[in-house]
Amino acid sequence: MTTADLLIIGAGSAGCVLAERLSRDPSRRVLVVEAGPTNDHLFIRMPAAVAKAIGSPRFNWQYQTAPLRHLGGRGLSTPRGRVLGGSSSINALVYIRGNAWDYDNWAALGCPGWDYESVLPYFRAVEANALGAGPYHGDAGPLTVSHPESESPAFEAFIAAGETLGHPRNPDFNGSAQAGFGPFQLNIRDGRRWSAADAFLLPAAQRPNLTLRTDARAIGLTASGSRITGAALAGRGGVEAVTAGDVVLAAGAIGSPHLMLLSGIGPGDHLRAYGIGIVADAPGVGAGLHDHLEVKVKHRMTRPWSMWSHARFPNWLWTGARYLATGQGAGRQQGLEAGAFLSLDPSAPAPDTQLHFINALSFDGGTAADRGHGYAIDVTHTRPESRGTLTLTSTDPGIPPRIDPNYLSEDTERRMMRDGLKLLRALCRQPALAKISGPELQPGPEVQTDDALDAYIRRTAESIYHPVGTARMGVDAAAVVDPATMAVKGVDNLYLADASVMPQLVSGNTHAASVMIGTKGADLIAAAIG
Repeated sequence: MTTADLLIIGAGSAGCVLAERLSRDPSRRVLVVEAGPTNDHLFIRMPAAVAKAIGSPRFNWQYQTAPLRHLGGRGLSTPRGRVLGGSSSINALVYIRGNAWDYDNWAALGCPGWDYESVLPYFRAVEANALGAGPYHGDAGPLTVSHPESESPAFEAFIAAGETLGHPRNPDFNGSAQAGFGPFQLNIRDGRRWSAADAFLLPAAQRPNLTLRTDARAIGLTASGSRITGAALAGRGGVEAVTAGDVVLAAGAIGSPHLMLLSGIGPGDHLRAYGIGIVADAPGVGAGLHDHLEVKVKHRMTRPWSMWSHARFPNWLWTGARYLATGQGAGRQQGLEAGAFLSLDPSAPAPDTQLHFINALSFDGGTAADRGHGYAIDVTHTRPESRGTLTLTSTDPGIPPRIDPNYLSEDTERRMMRDGLKLLRALCRQPALAKISGPELQPGPEVQTDDALDAYIRRTAESIYHPVGTARMGVDAAAVVDPATMAVKGVDNLYLADASVMPQLVSGNTHAASVMIGTKGADLIAAAIG
């Protein structure tokens, strides 16, 4: 039997920060367990290999949603990192915090202390931002935030097209204003992916009071009455019991609620249906699931400016070999270096739409239609109103839960996605993009009416991989986590700090917000446990 003062389950964007900050006290014995392997593989290190990293079952849980009612019964891929660094080791490396309004809204929804003014110091504290220190950024933290370095003129063509359409040029989406077209900042350091594991966990793992275990999956929490006493781990040597004074869940918006449900913390009727003894009747566990959905416009490109020159066979062999040998070349790029934030609803309190410009027809070029020079632009409604569920399908920890984000269940979202496609088409007609645009491949010139656009969305929309909200924090009775302490309500000695606690998606990618949750959450947990 292994013992620890503090057990942290999950080494993803939040878990790595929790481990670093909670192990600063040398008298506290901290054990961190991660179900996946280490993150030293080429597919993870090399930014251009992002499609290989996310496509690998070695590094990805490869979850799938249930058949989705409003997407024609399709099931969508829901990747989650299964590796040190979690999803920060397989994501597209884009660093976006979200809008200041998002965090003020969290506070208004019942999370005092999580307003923008309160969380901004945590964002600044962890950054080593290429923009330097200032009111919105830090330059002395461990998390590298760099500028893109591609020399392709396609990104500038996208930004210029946005300006022609009437939107401002924005050099810093994480600064004083989010709206506009501009470059994304990236978590790349000297041409290498810089995940949460690289920034926080691996340096802290040198401390004698921190033990890191990879390939060790938590399959259940153990309890004595309402007190959580540890967890059962499945690893190379079988199942092992770990006892801990306190347990912190950081397994992500899928893993954390799944583990709680398996352990008797969740909706009572649902647990009883599976014969699971109830430790805490918590209806909010697994409720409130929501995610960003995206749909694309794709064009052939009339100039050889896309990533295809480097991704095509046999050129990708040379790209990888050069990167391995020198760290230079196209392997340092990930093809997603510009985007935009804007409002389709003029009454929106903050930008409600995000665009990503992808300098390729797809990240993997896996189909014949996605080969050759081209570009794709996706559009996302940043604050979806639809809410879904995560529920058990079995008491076997090895069987994934049922994941139903209930995408597009609200009329507003369907209209926003349709209007977003119309915006993308208008953008592509602007001179800067039009001069490099060949035929429209998707939706295709035959797709013009609202009904046809709606059918295209149902047929092709995909998750942009930002699930949150499955164990939200708040002060109301249905909330799972106390926002002042990160304690799970209804039990003792169990804390939770990851994307599952978000009461509402942030307006943008979720890695930066998850790092902030881990950073602030660590301070709150440290104060609670003493």
